[in-house]
Amino acid sequence: MRNLLSELKRRNVLRVAIVYIVASWLVLQVAETTLPAFGIPDWVLRAVVILLALGLPIAMVFAWAFEITPDGIKREKDVDRSQSITTTTGRKLDFMIIGALVIAVAFLLFDKLILTGSDDQVAQISTPDQAGVTPARVPEKSIAVLPFVNMSGNVENEYFSDGLSEELLNVLAKIPGLKVAGRTSSFQFKGENKDLRLIGEQLGVAHVLEGSVRQSGIKVRITAQLIDTETGFHLWSETFDRELNDIFAIQDEISASVAKALKVTLFGTAGEKVVNNRGTESVEAYDLYLRGRYLREHFSRENIQQSIAVLHEAVAIDPNYAAAWAQLSLSQTRWIGTFTESLQFAQGYAIARRYAERAVALDDRLAEALIALGASQWVYDFDLAASGATFLRAVELEPNNIDALGWYGTQMSLNGHTDIALESLEKAVELDPLSILSIASLAIALTLAGRFDESMELQRHALKIDPGVARIHGNIAYNHLLQGNLADAVAEYEKEPVNWVRDFGRILVLGRTGEQDAWAAALDEFIREHGKKDAYQIAEIYADAGDSDAAFKWLERALEVRDPGLVWIKTDALLASLHDDPRWQEFLHKVWNGNSDPAPEI
Repeated sequence: MRNLLSELKRRNVLRVAIVYIVASWLVLQVAETTLPAFGIPDWVLRAVVILLALGLPIAMVFAWAFEITPDGIKREKDVDRSQSITTTTGRKLDFMIIGALVIAVAFLLFDKLILTGSDDQVAQISTPDQAGVTPARVPEKSIAVLPFVNMSGNVENEYFSDGLSEELLNVLAKIPGLKVAGRTSSFQFKGENKDLRLIGEQLGVAHVLEGSVRQSGIKVRITAQLIDTETGFHLWSETFDRELNDIFAIQDEISASVAKALKVTLFGTAGEKVVNNRGTESVEAYDLYLRGRYLREHFSRENIQQSIAVLHEAVAIDPNYAAAWAQLSLSQTRWIGTFTESLQFAQGYAIARRYAERAVALDDRLAEALIALGASQWVYDFDLAASGATFLRAVELEPNNIDALGWYGTQMSLNGHTDIALESLEKAVELDPLSILSIASLAIALTLAGRFDESMELQRHALKIDPGVARIHGNIAYNHLLQGNLADAVAEYEKEPVNWVRDFGRILVLGRTGEQDAWAAALDEFIREHGKKDAYQIAEIYADAGDSDAAFKWLERALEVRDPGLVWIKTDALLASLHDDPRWQEFLHKVWNGNSDPAPEI
C-alpha cells in the first residue's frame, strides 16, 4: 500500500485528480449560473454533471499510464526513470491547483457579493415581538413562489407570468401542513436577484419555487425550479415547451411535481398530484381572468376600470366561470369604495353583491367567491352574522388564504371580538410578512384593543417597508389622538399623503384643542370638499366634538347612501359620546336590521 501511494504521488495522479475536481466544480458553477439565462433545458446541465463525473476516473487512469515528456506524451513504462520530469510536472500541477483554488474563491466572492447581493444590500425585515407577532423558527414544510420572470420581450405579457406564479401559489397553499408565503411578500422580490437564503429568512420559508415564462404566439416555454433556501440546492427543475392551450396541464404538472418533491423531502413519502380546479375549460376566459386580477392588484383608477371590463369579457365567454364572477365582484367593490361619490354606493355595491351571489351559486366551495360575498354582506347589507359566517367558511376551506384571514380578522376586530381577530390577523402577517395591508389590519385591531404602543410600533415597521405608503401616518396619528398626545398627532397627520385623511385629522385636533372658530371653518370646507362621500367621517367629527344632534344627522345620511364606514360603528372610539344617547341603540338596530353578531371560533 505504501509503495502504491508513493507511485501515485510520483506519477502525479493525486494532483491531476485535485485539479480535475476543482476545475469541474468551477465549470458546474458557471453553467448553473449562465445556462438558465439562455433558456437552455435543464437536461443539458445534468448531462454536463454526468460527463464530468465519468471523466474523473479516465483522467486518473491517463495520469497513471502516461507521462508528459519534452518529446510529447509517452506511456509511463517507456520512459527512462532517469529522464523523467514528473517532479517538474508536479510543481506545475501544484501551481495549477493554487490557481484553480484562487479562481474558485474569487467566483464564490463574486457570486456572494455581486450576483446575489451582500447581506448589507438586503434589509432584514421581521415583525416586532412587541406588536403581537413573535418570529418563529423557519419550518421545513414551507415554500414561497417567487414571481416568474417574463422573458417574452413584451412587457404586456407581465400579467401572464405573474398570473402563473399566483396560480401555483394558490394551489400549493391548499396543501395541508405546508406553509406558503403570501403573494404580496413573495412579489416584493420581483425583478431583484437577491440571495435566496435572505429571502428565506425574510419570508420564513425553507424553499422557493422560481422560474421564467417565454411566450411567442401560441407557443410558451415555462421553466420552473424548486430550491432549498439554506443550501441553494435544486430539489427539482423542469422546462415545458407547449402551446397555450396546454397551460392548464402545465400548471398541474408543475404543482404535482413540486408537491411530490416537497413531500419526498419534507414528509418522506411520495406526493399525490395536486389538482387545481380552475372552473373553466376556456383558455381565453382564463387569460382574461388573469388580466383582470393583475389590473386590480396594480391599483389605479384606470386599472380598476379595465379590470372590470376584461372580467366582463371573461364571464361573457364562460358564464359559468365562478372565479371570474368573484374577481368581478371584488373589482366592483374596490371601484365603488375608492372612486365613486356616495350617491353611487348603494347602486354599486348592489351590483357587486349580484356578481358575488352568482359566483357562490356556481361554486360554494370557492374561497374567493365566499370572500366576495362576505364583503358585500358586510359593507352593503351590514349583516354581521351572515358576513362573519361567510368569511369563516372561506377560512375553513382555505386556512392559508391571506385574503380570507384578513377579511375575517378585520370583521371580528371591528365588531369587538378581539381574541379571534388577533388570531386570524397574526396568522395573515406570519404568512405574508411584507404585506402592508396585512400589517395595517393587525395594527388597527391592536388600536381597537387599546394596545396603542404595539399598534404604532407595527405601523412604523410598515413604513420601513414602504415609506410612502398611504394611511399609515394617519393611523399612527389616530393612536396619538386617542391617547391625548395632540402634538404628536399633528406631526403625524402632516406626513400623511392622503389629503382627506390629513384634513380629517386636523379637524379632530382642532376640536380637542378648543379652537372653535378654526374648527368650524375647517369643517365647513371639509363638508364642501368631501360631504358627498364622507358622511360617516363627518358624523365622527361632530360626535367627537360633543354635537350629538349633528352626529346623528350625518349618521342617518351615511345609512341612507350605504356608506361603508358604518362597519366601524360598534368599536369606533370617536362615537363614544353617543353611546348613552337613547337614539344610539335605535340607530344600531337600523344599521344591523336586527341581525345578531355571533363570534364563531376559527
